[in-house]
Amino acid sequence: MHIAGIKAGNADGFFFPEAVVCAFMWAGSHNFDVTNNSYFADPYLFNCHNDPTQRAIWTAESRAIRYAETQGVTVVAAIGNESDDLAHPTQDVTSPDDTTPVTRPVTNGCVVIPTEVPGVIGVSGDGNATQAGGGFLKSYYSSYGSGVAQVVAPGGDSRFGVTAAAPNGRVLSTYPASLMNTCVRKVFDPSSPLATYCYLQGTSMASPHVAGVAALVVSQYGKMPTSVVAQYVQQTADSQPCPLALPPGYSNIVSVSNGAPQVCTGGLGANSWYGHGQVNAFRAITNARG
Repeated sequence: MHIAGIKAGNADGFFFPEAVVCAFMWAGSHNFDVTNNSYFADPYLFNCHNDPTQRAIWTAESRAIRYAETQGVTVVAAIGNESDDLAHPTQDVTSPDDTTPVTRPVTNGCVVIPTEVPGVIGVSGDGNATQAGGGFLKSYYSSYGSGVAQVVAPGGDSRFGVTAAAPNGRVLSTYPASLMNTCVRKVFDPSSPLATYCYLQGTSMASPHVAGVAALVVSQYGKMPTSVVAQYVQQTADSQPCPLALPPGYSNIVSVSNGAPQVCTGGLGANSWYGHGQVNAFRAITNARG
């Protein structure tokens, strides 16, 4: 199995429709096994079906994603960092993000791409601190939603996830050497001068964990329909319940979009914060379901 980067964003950090569509078409036509998508497709956080422009974006991008899926590409996506319940959206204050955002009402007829496209494995993030009731506490910033968050993975949490094992609460990631001046918590490897790292947090840290597990599944069991890959990832995850209690100050973190409090709903095997649970690479490749 090989690793490759497909350019879906521009130099300003925007992921506009043409590039996103081309990226998924290219992944499908070149027989990729898994893609990680740590972004939402610009310029709209929520694409609403009742708006002609946004409907056209949704149609084009979802078609490209479905094409990739039919070619055996498992699509994994970060769920977002707005502390928002994507299953019950009411307001968008982010779009369009390439000009001047305009506050507008939204409904379930408005979706975040790619995480809410059918077949995509949506990933929420958690930190290193355990929660009351078992498992790890969802990262304060991570969005969530029943049916949107399929699994959870380490995204880091510098507010509530600081522990002895994670002294700054963040996730260590590779980082471009040319951008190290933008990294607050730098790490250099003396034995490899060209290797540069940065401690970061976000569902963009969580999603690659899941993409890696999906890639291990394909490597272990061979090419299979993307729905089967998703079943391996979800059914071998460590179930996490909704927390019995939240740490002081957590309840003050509300949705960026509408100011709503963060509420976890659902049971142990499937809930709005953690989906089917914390992804487990070992169980996924040994087919130890449960």
